[in-house]
Amino acid sequence: TKLFKKMNLKEQKRKIKSRLKNPSQEDIDYRSLEYALFYANLKKFNPNILNDNELIYLYKEYLYNRAISSFEQYDLDYLKNTTIDNKSLIDLKSRNQKKPVIFCSFHFGAFRLLNSALYELGNKIVLIVDDTVFKEQAEEMLSKVVPLLKRTKNSDFILLNIKDKSSIFKLKDLLSKGYNMTVYLDANLGVNSDNQDFSNGYIPISFMSQKVYVRNGIGKLASLLDASIVPAIADRDEKGNCRLKFYKSINSSNFTNRKEFSIESIKMVYDTFEKNLIKKPMQWGCWPYLHYWFPRGYTTPFNKLLKNNVKYKFNTERYIFYKIITSNFIFDLFDYRSYEIENELFDLISQEKFSLIKKPMFEELKEKNI
Repeated sequence: TKLFKKMNLKEQKRKIKSRLKNPSQEDIDYRSLEYALFYANLKKFNPNILNDNELIYLYKEYLYNRAISSFEQYDLDYLKNTTIDNKSLIDLKSRNQKKPVIFCSFHFGAFRLLNSALYELGNKIVLIVDDTVFKEQAEEMLSKVVPLLKRTKNSDFILLNIKDKSSIFKLKDLLSKGYNMTVYLDANLGVNSDNQDFSNGYIPISFMSQKVYVRNGIGKLASLLDASIVPAIADRDEKGNCRLKFYKSINSSNFTNRKEFSIESIKMVYDTFEKNLIKKPMQWGCWPYLHYWFPRGYTTPFNKLLKNNVKYKFNTERYIFYKIITSNFIFDLFDYRSYEIENELFDLISQEKFSLIKKPMFEELKEKNI
């Protein structure tokens, strides 16, 4: 614990920037698949990106913002200097709330400070996370982060694993005892990357001018418990300081029925998030995973090449390379499909030595517009 009390956030930021400025080839290869997915998702949801250089700059900015979020929670001065803008009409220090509150946030900006700030304000917080986060971060949060915080006699922090079938019963019990809940909706709890069936437990919403599918279990839970939903965003300002914003509460009394509330409330939270995301897109940590939110079983038609006497070049508008250990792949940015290729073929394509590629393979490359 003493190690983390001496956390120098400025020094950590400097080290991260230095590593990102001059990455090794090993680092580039290691992140190449993530970059391909980042590239594809960003181009789909933000098609105004101009060129590869801009994308590389944005990816480095994304990596920087994601990296510093791990250190911010250990810098007590950073938490102390966090500004809180509360438009929810809920007294964040109140011990006698008439009904439970569900704070809905996203992996955006200094998102880890949401729970820390609420804890220091005297809230009893229960955070529900997916199985991976629970296994990787639960011990760190409970044994290293929480002990650093200023505790009031009312403060408490409990972490629940969504995979544990008893969690829903524990959650209902805790909320009935005066606990408030925090949840990061963009974790899209329960999403199975191998199962694109969005027919059960998902609702379609408009997000960044695209149709995506998100879970609305939190909306159903809020409806069942008559809980208030409060969108909460912890963005960083121009100087890097955290601004914790609590938006207007969403209550079932504002809707015709509970079913409408369970659906529309989630749409409203995502709408609030989108407005923040448009202003500071690289503060969001989920760009490489956004393709899990929509069906991908489609095939974008290939353009038919009419001319034979043309100068060929690698189609960077549709494809990108990535590497896993020693294997090379071509990734289709439109259809999210990968093609493993021999190292020799990778060298010939990347160096645009197409005349040295055997004719059957060259014809296949042309057919796929590679």
